[in-house]
Amino acid sequence: MAHHRRLMLLCVKALSTFDAQLNGVDTHLKSFLALPECNLTDEADVTFVSEVLAGCVQFHQLIKTIVGGYYLGDGKTCLRADSNLYSVVAYLLLFRLEELGMGHLKKLIGTQHIGKMHKFLKFFLNNLKGWIKDEACKIYDRHFLETSILSPVLNYELELQEFLHQLSDKLSGNDCPIRKTRPVTDTTPFSLTKPRPRSVPTPEKIPVLKASRPVPKSTYTKPAEEDQLTRAREKNRRKAEDILREAERSKFSCATADKSEKTKAILAQIEEERNAKLQYEPVRPVFPPASLKEKRPVKLNAAAILREGARVMKEEEEEERKLSSLEAGQKDDADFVMWQEEMKQQGIAAAMAAIERKHLEGQLSYEEAIIAKQRYLQGNREKVQNMKEEMDSLMAQYYSQLEEERREMRVLVEGVMEGHQSSKEAKQRIQETKHAIAQQMNKESQELLARALEQAEADMRQKAELIQQIKALESVPIIRTKFVDTTETGGQGLLAEMSLAELKERLSLMRIAEEEEEEKKRKEILAEKQNKELMLSEALNMISQHRLEQSKQQAAKKEQLQQTLKEYVELNDTKLTALQQKLEDRRKEREKLKQIVTPTRQELVHRDSESSCVQPVGRRGKLTTLTPASPKASPLTALLKSATKVE
Repeated sequence: MAHHRRLMLLCVKALSTFDAQLNGVDTHLKSFLALPECNLTDEADVTFVSEVLAGCVQFHQLIKTIVGGYYLGDGKTCLRADSNLYSVVAYLLLFRLEELGMGHLKKLIGTQHIGKMHKFLKFFLNNLKGWIKDEACKIYDRHFLETSILSPVLNYELELQEFLHQLSDKLSGNDCPIRKTRPVTDTTPFSLTKPRPRSVPTPEKIPVLKASRPVPKSTYTKPAEEDQLTRAREKNRRKAEDILREAERSKFSCATADKSEKTKAILAQIEEERNAKLQYEPVRPVFPPASLKEKRPVKLNAAAILREGARVMKEEEEEERKLSSLEAGQKDDADFVMWQEEMKQQGIAAAMAAIERKHLEGQLSYEEAIIAKQRYLQGNREKVQNMKEEMDSLMAQYYSQLEEERREMRVLVEGVMEGHQSSKEAKQRIQETKHAIAQQMNKESQELLARALEQAEADMRQKAELIQQIKALESVPIIRTKFVDTTETGGQGLLAEMSLAELKERLSLMRIAEEEEEEKKRKEILAEKQNKELMLSEALNMISQHRLEQSKQQAAKKEQLQQTLKEYVELNDTKLTALQQKLEDRRKEREKLKQIVTPTRQELVHRDSESSCVQPVGRRGKLTTLTPASPKASPLTALLKSATKVE
């Protein structure tokens, strides 16, 4: 009892000295347990104190609500200094009751003042399902509250009520009555028919094994040659050690095995030069970041729009100046530039034609390789089909023989099972009678328990109603309000004295004037902003129109260039058309072979139905066919696009 009293005292003291603003829980526990007055040697006691403190801090909000409600209700006359004691008891009841058990909880609460504990425990049990549950639902989730917090407490509700009656009896001076122990029920065995003794089977003759020849002793002894080799090896090793010691003792004093410092420096320099020749730093390519390759839309601000508009205006002015100079008679180099571009495009077209020719030749060789592969697969497929037919016939014979053996075994097993069936039926009848008696007894006990629970709930409900009526009478408010007339002045005799209603009216007038001034300024700012947005929208329209015209000109120029290049290729290169025709012929031939080699879906289904009567063994071979390469973009079109981008 003294041990439990000391644990409760330490928990209350640790909670009262804790300050969350100065230290954390771990730091406070270390400093508190280091005090000489604690002196906890048992690891379980240290764990209990630390867990109680951490739990009170973690669930501080719920515990504070319960203790505060207690002081406002039943504990109005209790001391505020005992709030930490009530917090520890509330934590043990809510969160540690199932772990501690009623025995340890009674010992911990019994070490304190009986009147305080009786009053707090009575308040806790009376408001557990009502006010405490409603306040806790404001803090935690209802499902978590009912399953993790309230469910363990409700399981021990009857034991807590009994403990509360014991405390009330101690307060009134009456001890709890000793319960009479009921006598233990004596069980009597059932009067069942004893089974007949089984007949002893005739013993079978144990076969006698022939005596085996003993293992020769030479198997477990080492040969003499191995011992001779070991002795010779040891003798030679000792002789070599003697010769080495003699050579070490009689060596010349002038012969030094160590190298001089100069020799070591020269060797180190040679090694460094050799390593320097072997080490080199490779040139690593620096690729442009991926963000530079992406074309992202640029959001223009007001300054950028005005700057772009000025640039467009400047370009239009230069174009007008150039046209005016041409009208005045100035010459232009447009003809020379056009001739130069035509010659350049002709060279590019010739290179493109050569690249396209190589591309077509590669595709042609690819088609020929596919045709050869398909012919090879067709021969292998025919061999596999012949092997499968032979395997199917062999497996059919094997499974027919296996089915005959199973039929014979089934007849034998059925004969044996008929002999065991009668004993099983007798055991089944006995089990059914036992089960019926057990169900009847279980039903009677459940009915008695339900009646007792209903009576206890009716008593608790009546007590709760009485408590609520008493609380309702105590909570009737007392009117202590003082009525004030806002139209009267203070009566201090001052010149600027006014009533509260006049003051509010003047303040409302001043507030209306300020709002009108603010609205006027807001309208002026909005008008300036609209003018600025109109100017920017006009600039944006001009820029977009300019860019649209430029894009149209570039598209027309690109289309004209591609048309001229195609005409040049079609007129000047006849080998491309011949290669393309040859490639088409090879592709048609490959498609014909593919139709011959690849079986249709109906043929596969027919083969599966033929082989379903016999279970195949092994893995089925998968047909693999080469598919043509995915169509890639032609090099001619790629070079055309790159040329147009350069332009």
